[in-house]
This record gives sequence, structure tokens and C-alpha cells, in this order.
Amino acid sequence: MQVWPSGLGQGIAKAVLKKGGNVVVTARDRSRVLHFEEEYPDRALAVSLELALPDARKKAVEAAVSRFGQVDILVNKAGHGYRAAIEESEPEKIRQLFEEDFFGPMELVRLVLPRMREKKKGLVINVTSIGAVRGALGNGYYSAAKGALELATEALQKEVESFGIRTMLVEPGAMRTGFYGSRMEGTGTRLTAYDGIAEAYRRELVRDQHDQLGDPDTCGEILVETALDEYAPFRLLLGSDAVRAAKQTLQDRLEELEKWKKTSIQTDFS
Repeated sequence: MQVWPSGLGQGIAKAVLKKGGNVVVTARDRSRVLHFEEEYPDRALAVSLELALPDARKKAVEAAVSRFGQVDILVNKAGHGYRAAIEESEPEKIRQLFEEDFFGPMELVRLVLPRMREKKKGLVINVTSIGAVRGALGNGYYSAAKGALELATEALQKEVESFGIRTMLVEPGAMRTGFYGSRMEGTGTRLTAYDGIAEAYRRELVRDQHDQLGDPDTCGEILVETALDEYAPFRLLLGSDAVRAAKQTLQDRLEELEKWKKTSIQTDFS
């Protein structure tokens, strides 16, 4: 299994090891995850991975296959946040965001699929965010990257199910992890027109009180337990905040659809 080893990633790794499975944990700095290998020398492998680099992705998958023979389950729990209004966003940071939150994870999927197809089994789990369900103020590009991952995974499901490969999307709410600290980037661009709403999103103005509802270890256990269920859902929300946000968003969309349905269908040939 492949996981991102901080916060929820660590929770997933712990849950897999607790169940007696093998796990490959990754980080830019391998020393951050070496403790898994030291504690479980026969069942854990710590690998360096710079997700945005093609060679690093390939080497990580090769290391997993070399050690355990097969990647049965790929868990993409990767990336970072980026807080900025759309107009204030910086192109180079947007590209880096998409490299780590979308392109990198999908390239890992492409690397493991051939062996999964050959074995006629496998599971791909892409962890997105409640931010992929609805765009939040000051998080437009983060939502866009995670939303892209969701739509690609929906297509993937249709493409690989006949090969015996399962897919799953996990949409967490807020969790008490490092995501809101060092892993949250912001923009250096400041437009005074946005000062009135800046306290809701600008990185230097938002304080992490570390009071998020989600427990990453519990989330990891539930994710693993659910994923191994033969009747696992395609989408799994994690957290009461995620459930509330998704329910309200879907209700609003349905109401709008019904309100404008007569206008929409007028475009058909009569």
C-alpha cells in the first residue's frame, strides 16, 4: 500500500500495520517516515518521494514492487493547501499545487495500473477533500485541483472495473494535522479590494487553533476498514463537518436544477 505519511497518511499506515498488512510510506525526507520501518522491519518500507518529479514517482513504485512483489492498494493522500483569492493567486504556485495535488497522484495511478490489470485485482483510493465538493472562499485553486482528481477518478472507475480493479474517493473534512500549518501556502499578492474578506483566507491572518473535529488516526482506521469491505462505497465522507457541507451543497444544486429545469430543456430540438 502506498500512503502519504503525515496526518491522515500516518493514520492510514498505522491502521494497515495494525491489521497485519504491508505498507510503503513516503515523504520528501525519508527520515520523517523511517520510524515505521524501524518498528515494523518486515512489513514497512520507507521511501523518499518528491511527488512532482517523474523519476521519483517511478522509483517509489519500483521500490514497492521490489520489496513486496505487488502494489495491491494505492492510496493517494498527497499535496498541500493554497489560500488565495483567484485574482491574487500566483501562476507558479498554482502550477505547483496542481503538480502535487492532481498530476502527481494520477501519474502514480498510471504506474500501478498495468500490474493490477495483469493480476485482475487492485484498489485505487484517491483522497480529495470536502473542498472538492464545493469551492470555498479563498481556496478556489485548491478546490479545482481536488475537484479534478475527483472527476478523473470517476472516469477511472468506469475504465477499470471490468479488470477487477476497484476505485474509491475519500472526502475528509477538517482534521487536526499539519495541513493548516507548514503545509498550507499563501500568496504574496495583496489587492486592497479583497481586504474586507481577507481574514477568512489570507495565510498570515488565519490562525490554526488546532480545534478541528477530525481525528486522523480514527479517520485512518475507518478508511481502511471501509475500503476492505466488499460493499465499500465509491465516495466516503469523513467527518460530521464534511457530511453537513456535502449535504447542503447537493441540496442547493438540486433545488437550482429544479428551478431552472424548464429553461434548460428549451435548448433541445423541437
